[in-house]
Amino acid sequence: MSLAPFKQRVIAVDADVVVRVAARAMRDHRVGALVVTREGRPIGIVTDRDLIVRAIAGGCEVDEAPLSEFVTYDPITVHEGDGVATAVDRMQAHGVRRLPIVDDDGKVVGIVTADDLLAELGGQLGQLCDGIGNNSDASDSR
Repeated sequence: MSLAPFKQRVIAVDADVVVRVAARAMRDHRVGALVVTREGRPIGIVTDRDLIVRAIAGGCEVDEAPLSEFVTYDPITVHEGDGVATAVDRMQAHGVRRLPIVDDDGKVVGIVTADDLLAELGGQLGQLCDGIGNNSDASDSR
């Protein structure tokens, strides 16, 4: 399965924005993470948890503190041509829940999350179960 369905759902910001701007972007776009970019290439990722636990709970001034202080740099990425299996493997190997998707030029074109993959794969398993249930009876030995 391709990562194409996840390509358009990325919200990217510059590391120099302040924490409040980043938090508002998350709220307004209903996302739990922002990809931090430089010239369109992902240099980091920041999550809603980073903002709560590291920034707010740490006492930062949300209108003054640059997001760059709370970013996790050098994010693990996947290429837009990679499949879901590659994304799952990278998430598992690196212990991450979100992967920016990049194109041939290394520019961010999307993001895939563990929740996205669970929903997609769960839906496919449900369809498989429906198909099996609708096409078998007690005499089948499939």
